Amino acid sequence: MTDLTKNTVDSAAKNAEYLVLARKYRPRNFGELVGQSALVQTLTNAIETNKIHHAYVLTGIRGTGKTTTARIMAMALNCTDGPKAEWPEDDVATANIAAGRHVDVLEFDAASHRKAEEIAELFEGVAYAPIEGRYKVYIIDEVHMLSKHAFNAILKTLEEPPENVKFIFATTEVNKIPVTVLSRCQRFDLKRVSSEDLAGHYANILKQEKIKAEPAALLSIARAADGSVRDGLSLLDQAIALAGKDGITAADVGVMLGQADVTRLYDLLDAVFKGDSTAALKLCEDLYAHGQDAALVAADVLQLLHLLTRLKIVPNLANSGTLTELEKNRGVPLVAELPLENLSRAYQILSQAVSDVKAAARPFEALEMAVVRLTHLAALPPVAQLVTAAKNGTIDHIQVEAPSVKKPDVGAGIEEEVVPAVAEPAVVESVAKSAADVPPWEEAPAAVASAPQLPATWEEIVQVVQAESLSLGQMLAQQARPVAVAPLKVSVQIEPGLHDAATLVRELRATLNKATSDNWAVELVSSDMPTNQPIETLTETKSREKDETIMRLKTENADIQNVLKAFPDAELVDIA
Repeated sequence: MTDLTKNTVDSAAKNAEYLVLARKYRPRNFGELVGQSALVQTLTNAIETNKIHHAYVLTGIRGTGKTTTARIMAMALNCTDGPKAEWPEDDVATANIAAGRHVDVLEFDAASHRKAEEIAELFEGVAYAPIEGRYKVYIIDEVHMLSKHAFNAILKTLEEPPENVKFIFATTEVNKIPVTVLSRCQRFDLKRVSSEDLAGHYANILKQEKIKAEPAALLSIARAADGSVRDGLSLLDQAIALAGKDGITAADVGVMLGQADVTRLYDLLDAVFKGDSTAALKLCEDLYAHGQDAALVAADVLQLLHLLTRLKIVPNLANSGTLTELEKNRGVPLVAELPLENLSRAYQILSQAVSDVKAAARPFEALEMAVVRLTHLAALPPVAQLVTAAKNGTIDHIQVEAPSVKKPDVGAGIEEEVVPAVAEPAVVESVAKSAADVPPWEEAPAAVASAPQLPATWEEIVQVVQAESLSLGQMLAQQARPVAVAPLKVSVQIEPGLHDAATLVRELRATLNKATSDNWAVELVSSDMPTNQPIETLTETKSREKDETIMRLKTENADIQNVLKAFPDAELVDIA
């Protein structure tokens, strides 16, 4: 090879267009689809038994393979010697479909062509026999974007389709497709792909690309993809561009995704659950100094709390392949010592803090205040224990200690036992007294067996009904206004809602007859009929009483007033 020829080849190689991973590794048959085993099995069986429907709707979130599946279905229908669920790699017909050159496979983007005239033009040749394949296949992407008139133009063809025509519709918003169209199609929901499946898929791609990557890095990308194969591949493209000679590292991916250092987040939670506000605030300052975004830090800690809660409820999750080494070394020991209520309380506080941080003029200050609240409340005992102690007058004897958490030192292999921190008695007593003031309607409902044989009030009636049918009881609480209640007789007004008035009255009567073994008379009173005074639904009554109780506690309870003074931006919004 001459120098001139070699330079020409090198130049062509350098100028060759880079093909993004989402296009380069687009599935070319059913076996390459990721995370859609149920869909693949159903379509394969339909093709092999020749029970192929004339119209399909593929729905799911972005990047799960709707359009790709539609093209693979077109390949299966029009491959050589088809229809077949499998075909040779060198099949000419499928290669033409993949390249968009097959004359009998027509793709149409409804997002940019929504009018009835454009649909009519697309379907002009629907009555003619296919030229190259067995079927004419119409693939309409983002079909929900079509106008009402365009859908009407499709209907007649869907009702009486020619036997050699197949329709495949893809959409992310299936609820926007008219029912008249949907009822004439077979619907398939493409599910979100699990993080484990995505990480494995990305590992196989990098193996073919001869690029090294840490498993934790791929798992972070898979989680950020949130079930979308294409989103994850776009992130993987970015990670490849960022990677150095050591390949794709978890640290690089964390920086790319804007995530805080997970090790620091575990340190932060350690300090929070020990009740060490000084250490927790120091870690917040450290995150701020490293340029972390407060909202992202709050969201990452919230996600970490969710993982710890799952580990608490499902201990076997610790043995799955979805956890990184850091999550196994730090998360599993941490959660082993924490009660579920502490995790739940921390998640609830931080969940509110996420929106507060986003709205704050100085986000990191809002985050630090949330961390202070967490350190004081995360280690409190269960509310039921505080209520019992307050009622029995033994609140001073409660010892609230943070769990003793062993923090592994990976480098030295030595475990350091953290000294528990005792919560301030004033905080415990304040929460206990507040919980003791919870009104009777917030306490657990009495068992139906202890209720009187004949309910005498509307609330008792709803409780009896709810014991038989939870959904019916909830609808009555929200929609029904009791006009009069007497033994074996009740008169109600029904507000518009999920069920119509006649249905609710009929079900109320039948449920009361069954629950009490007596015949009840249930009268429906017109909403236009005037009453002596406004009648509330049970839901409205409880909401009003709750608001009144909160107002009373804020004005009369000295402990709550002290807490509100200590935290000027705090607001008492609920009673647990």
